[in-house]
Amino acid sequence: MSFPRLSILKSGDWLNKLNIYAIIPKKNHIAWATGLVALFLLYFYGYQVVNAYRIARNVESMIPGLKQAVLDKNWENTDKILRTIDSNATEIEYSINRLYPFTLLPGISSEANAAQDIITASRISIASGIQTVNWIKDVPVINEISFDSFSELTEAQKRELLKALSESGSLWEKVNNQTILSLQFLSQAQQETKIPLINSQINRVGSKLTQAQELFAQVQPWIAIAPSVLGYPNQKTYLLLLQNNTELRPTGGFIGTYGILKIRNAQVVSFTTDNVYNLDEPAKAYNTKVPPAPMQKYIKQAQWFFRDSNWDPDFPSSAQNAIQFYKDERGTEKHFDGVIALTPTVVENLMQVLGPVYVDDKIFTSDNLIDTLAYHVEKGFQEEGITIYNRKQIIDDVAQQLKEKLFTLSVDQMRALAPIAFESIDQRQMMFWFEDANVQRIVQNLNWDGRIISYQGDYLQIVDANLGSLKSDPAIKRTIDYTLKVADNGDLQATASITYEHTADFDWKTTRYRTYARVYVPQGSRFVKAQGNEEEIAIGNEHGKTVFGTFISIEPLDTETLSFTYILPKDLKSRILADGYSLYVQKQSGTIAHDLNLDITLPYKVDFVYPDDVLDKKSSTQVAGEWDLSVDREIIIKQK
Repeated sequence: MSFPRLSILKSGDWLNKLNIYAIIPKKNHIAWATGLVALFLLYFYGYQVVNAYRIARNVESMIPGLKQAVLDKNWENTDKILRTIDSNATEIEYSINRLYPFTLLPGISSEANAAQDIITASRISIASGIQTVNWIKDVPVINEISFDSFSELTEAQKRELLKALSESGSLWEKVNNQTILSLQFLSQAQQETKIPLINSQINRVGSKLTQAQELFAQVQPWIAIAPSVLGYPNQKTYLLLLQNNTELRPTGGFIGTYGILKIRNAQVVSFTTDNVYNLDEPAKAYNTKVPPAPMQKYIKQAQWFFRDSNWDPDFPSSAQNAIQFYKDERGTEKHFDGVIALTPTVVENLMQVLGPVYVDDKIFTSDNLIDTLAYHVEKGFQEEGITIYNRKQIIDDVAQQLKEKLFTLSVDQMRALAPIAFESIDQRQMMFWFEDANVQRIVQNLNWDGRIISYQGDYLQIVDANLGSLKSDPAIKRTIDYTLKVADNGDLQATASITYEHTADFDWKTTRYRTYARVYVPQGSRFVKAQGNEEEIAIGNEHGKTVFGTFISIEPLDTETLSFTYILPKDLKSRILADGYSLYVQKQSGTIAHDLNLDITLPYKVDFVYPDDVLDKKSSTQVAGEWDLSVDREIIIKQK
């Protein structure tokens, strides 16, 4: 059999002129046709796979150039590369789509879905990158000026940058949401793929992206309000409360030193600190404020001063009290835009990045700051012939140096400092209250305001106030135990206990621990009994909570336990039976992580517990677990 010479046929008309069946043996028409179709499909689908792989390798080759463009601040080239990568990702997506219907086959379908999810996640991230680059291109101070530290900018340049930031809130919210969505697609891809190499790569990229997103989620709400907080367009004045948590008080520690910070366009206009007694002592002549009853009784104080203005554990309340006390004691500053409270723990943490401070012949580091300052202020000043009124001047000397370091941070130092600062805020070693309602709303949403949380489920917070115990708190190891059980009459009976282990003996900074302890529980809880208390139980209502309070003292090297038993309110019991049980344990500001032990027995069979890596089912109705109270803790227990 001879075949027509196909080469002489003009392109486009050979199908019309060629009778395909004329060149195929008639007995094998079906076999030949099937073979040709299979060959065509193999070529077509093979091409799509190879093409997708080729494009993917091309994208990979662009990454070093993208990184270099960012480092060089070549935003035009950065934008061009991002758009090219996005175009390549689209081509890969088309190639995968053309593999249909093979992508429906078992084993292949899950990998195709994973690939689609990875591409979608990539394109979402690229979109975020393009939006960010376009914003940067419109901000000359970022686009045109090379600087390693914010302090290198002129005030005019700082104003330009702060103005741009103040107008960019919607952009960063969108970028944050896009990052969350990208992570969701990566998570889906990881669940779908069965190929270990792809899974490990997704895990590596997803882990880095998750860390970045978590940090950015904390920063993002601040970006739009940061300019206002930093004094743009108008100067801001803040009252600083340096709360010494080695002498614990309700919002974090005894206010032994306060400060005034004035800031404009992210530049410190003035910053001073002073011994609180220099404000309180002159006020003795005219102060008519009556202190809370426990202060009157246990430290024999007849007047209420600025240093004790943080008696309310709800920081927004105490912050506003502090401003009023300052004014009533005739402080010279007439107006404050906010209050910032911090403990020495914050400063120690920050010094891990900021480095040591030198004052005269003393070296202060993150390891010795608290002890060295405490010795000088409590005892060492006498050895150096310094008056009692000037003994805290060294705190101002340290603070001034730290301020200089803080406001001249390099970009790399800022990056290292950010997670440390956020951790200190999460642990409630640092809190904020702002007069501006919009700023305060964001602070509240982030839970950075130290307020007593409003909560629909079960709730517990134990608050200590060290009354006349020197600086004994570092020697006190606390353990909180919370148990819940069903009483014989069906009530839900709770017992909250705190065990104080005094680990030190008498010395210049440590003595017997004398504390007025308050327990905040759901409003309407009915008191049953207390154990370990030295005085009668005071019962009241504050901030939507029922409060039990009493006094206890612990001798050095001794251990005491104080416990309160009460019945949860009936409306809370009804909600628990209808919706399940939840408990929010709120950390007292300024405390270092207590041990937290939970033992919960409920009037229903338990189906779901959160977090399951902390809580264990002891029976069908009982759940128990051990935790720490470095931050607020929440548990959820659902019924079958």
